[in-house]
Amino acid sequence: MNKKLLLGIITIFLSTLAINAQQSRYGFRLGLNYSDIDFEDGSTGIDVGNSDARIGFTAGFFAQYYLSEKFSIQPELQYSAQGERSTVRNDREDSTTGSDRLGINVLQLPVLLNFHIGKLSLSAGPQVGLRIWEWERQNDYEAFHFSGVAGITYDITDNFQATLRGSYGLTDAIETNEESSFNATGVNHYLQFTVAYRL
Repeated sequence: MNKKLLLGIITIFLSTLAINAQQSRYGFRLGLNYSDIDFEDGSTGIDVGNSDARIGFTAGFFAQYYLSEKFSIQPELQYSAQGERSTVRNDREDSTTGSDRLGINVLQLPVLLNFHIGKLSLSAGPQVGLRIWEWERQNDYEAFHFSGVAGITYDITDNFQATLRGSYGLTDAIETNEESSFNATGVNHYLQFTVAYRL
């Protein structure tokens, strides 16, 4: 499916949802990601056993549209710093290696279904990401990538929330070409902790 068409369908869906929601709440989230890249078997020029996760900042806005007392839909727009630090080959024909930041900053649109149980909420849904900036190797990152998200939220008060969330890539975040010094394809995944203020 064309990516612009998909984003258009999501926009129409969220607009319709906002009109029909029984109750709406809005807020913003701040927190940290602990992210890594899973490389496919056969990747060369990179030491997948000698990599460090990246700890990055995340921030975003969200809306909660309540369908009932137990269920709500939560679209978000968030900035997310992801990737990892790996040992990679400096050149495809050179055996020397060096530490490299495979870092990427992404603008993400998750759409989550929440199930509310008292002060707890269980969430799951899809997420589309748009690459907005990368540390290095700009030709190696996909512009768009999709992932699945699941998490749990605790209502500290009616306004403050704490959320632990995990995400795993469904499409490649990094795919090298002939200009790259290594040959690898992989998906990004992360564990995210945030604190939110909800109006």
